[in-house]
Amino acid sequence: MSQPTLEAFTGTGSGRRISFEEVDQQYRLKIRSFITLCMPHIFKGLEAELALNDMRDSGIVPIMFYLVFETTPHHLAFKGEIETRHNVRLCRDVQPNPRDPAGGNVERMLLDMNIDIMAQTAPYDPHALGSATPHEGLTRAGHMRGVHVLTKPTAPAGERGVTDVPPQLAPLKVHPWDEPFPAVEGMRGVPEGFRQHDSGPWGIQHTVWGINNTDINQHVNVHEYIINIENHFARMLHGARMDVPRHRVERMEILFRKPSFMGDTCAIQGDLFTKGDETLLLGGFHALGPDGAVDPKPTVFARLQGRLADDLPVH
Repeated sequence: MSQPTLEAFTGTGSGRRISFEEVDQQYRLKIRSFITLCMPHIFKGLEAELALNDMRDSGIVPIMFYLVFETTPHHLAFKGEIETRHNVRLCRDVQPNPRDPAGGNVERMLLDMNIDIMAQTAPYDPHALGSATPHEGLTRAGHMRGVHVLTKPTAPAGERGVTDVPPQLAPLKVHPWDEPFPAVEGMRGVPEGFRQHDSGPWGIQHTVWGINNTDINQHVNVHEYIINIENHFARMLHGARMDVPRHRVERMEILFRKPSFMGDTCAIQGDLFTKGDETLLLGGFHALGPDGAVDPKPTVFARLQGRLADDLPVH
């Protein structure tokens, strides 16, 4: 049997320009644009070089489990050059079974993706409407980490886990997962000096997922959670009588515990904290029972950090 030859799958994605939907009115990169910017080039490369489509045909797919998005304050050039630089490691995680500590360990195969987003910047002029002359060279505009768990989503319950390296990924070295496994408990910490705010009726929103929220993996698409929780941050700030137009989300950490399906109802809720101009939202999506009761355990949990900054011109 041949030995793995690649420490990681690396590469770049280029040949495209910043589009209208990817920057806000101050020409800063939107967190909700990261996945469409970062993922296509990675999967195109994995499909071309490691036959990832054959792995999907065999019933094994990588499902996003844990995501981190970080932005910079740079003003980007509309239609300017943008490039992604990725590093993908294959990892094996071994953890004690939380439901049965005496019953052995739980093993998972993970794809750990780290991506830098590089882009052209430009002088900020809200009246230029995208016509400002770009600066030369590329500047780091953001970073994304995406941890995917390999799974068999259409297999019977109890048989969906993947513990062996699929043959398509055999060229990749298997690294041990050497950090705490992402968990809600590890994301709830509130730094010293932050105080909590009451958002009143704006602190919770009920919703229902439709078929328009789903994807081919047969459940609600990750974009729906990212967009909805970021929107909820603004709602909670508004409910706490804070200046929403001055606010910018700088970092999002989001953990997917259980998938949701079309027809499922849920509550979006959280806790809002500030320290000076720093903001923090700890919140997520909670399933609703037939009687409307909110499940205390979130299906998806997120930690969002932002800033109320005077350098964000409103007009």
